[in-house]
Amino acid sequence: MLSQFTLQDLGSLGEFVGALGVVISLIYLARQMSQNTTSIRAASFNSMTENSIRILEHAFRDGSFAEFLHCAEQDPASLSANEQVRWNAYMTAVYRHFGNLVYQYRVGVLDRQMWLSYRETLKRHLRTPSWRSWFEQNKAYFSSSLVDLVAEVVRELEAEEPARQIAPGVSPSEPSRVTS
Repeated sequence: MLSQFTLQDLGSLGEFVGALGVVISLIYLARQMSQNTTSIRAASFNSMTENSIRILEHAFRDGSFAEFLHCAEQDPASLSANEQVRWNAYMTAVYRHFGNLVYQYRVGVLDRQMWLSYRETLKRHLRTPSWRSWFEQNKAYFSSSLVDLVAEVVRELEAEEPARQIAPGVSPSEPSRVTS
């Protein structure tokens, strides 16, 4: 039976088998890349979560830091020189973290659901006047993407102000509750 095949036929068969091998290899490689992308996203998300916890950890582990943070948020002008340094370092770390989250979302590493959660956290912080004013005074040190996001969130908060004045204590992001 082999004698019926010409050398050209065997060459064509070899090309076909080779092309089939290339296609199978490409499919395998695409699958591996997809799994790798998922792994990278999961590792990146884990890193973002760890960073969030590290920032928050001081407030829930150290009562004196929690007290300092409360005082700093209420009246940053009353802080001593050492406390001002501490406040600036803390706020820089927090806003750098949010800047990183903006970047991670923009490049597709952070999914929309988690992004919206982090964005709401930033919005909650920006309801505190000291957070707004600190960022406004220091925005030159942050990415334009973060500056744009903070400006957008502040506009949203300003638009919500009339609703807050009408119904104090009700967050505009929460559904209204009618009581009888």
